[in-house]
Amino acid sequence: MTTAQAAAQQAFVTLNGDPKKEAWWVIAEFHPFTTEVRGIPANQIRKSWCKATEFRKDLIPRELLFDGNTDAMAAVNMSFAIEGHFDGTTTKQVALVGVFQECAGAKGRFVLIIDQPAGGKPKIRFVSAVRTDRQFGALQKGKDGALVTSACMECDEGSVLKWDRKKRQFDWVPQGDEL
Repeated sequence: MTTAQAAAQQAFVTLNGDPKKEAWWVIAEFHPFTTEVRGIPANQIRKSWCKATEFRKDLIPRELLFDGNTDAMAAVNMSFAIEGHFDGTTTKQVALVGVFQECAGAKGRFVLIIDQPAGGKPKIRFVSAVRTDRQFGALQKGKDGALVTSACMECDEGSVLKWDRKKRQFDWVPQGDEL
């Protein structure tokens, strides 16, 4: 690992509190430092964004993601990125979560689904972003090709995102429907 990478890892997440008293993802503040996500410039995802960084395990200190030798996210079937065919087509897609920073300074988390055609450029299929001081986000596979987004690692709450064949777009499933 190079020194530059180590510096980027340290700068990406800071804790504003005591992780022995509160869950780390509740007190974590993320600092986006990249200007593109999977080859897509941040300002093409949303015009107001100057920075957007995809959550990746190599950017977060190991002691936050692992309990001893156990991967805490894997233990609850969560990930920062999931590949699949979420709209039922043969085109491979990736759903991912990350943190953005608007050029004006506001930060938040985002969910992004992009097509990854073989040999082609990635194409944005869906983006949802929310300004928030709690930027942590993770994904799980839900029923019938749905994605479950969550802002914590140990909660049963999550928003469900699914391809709507009638509308021909990704849409949030109303609360109360089965995950």
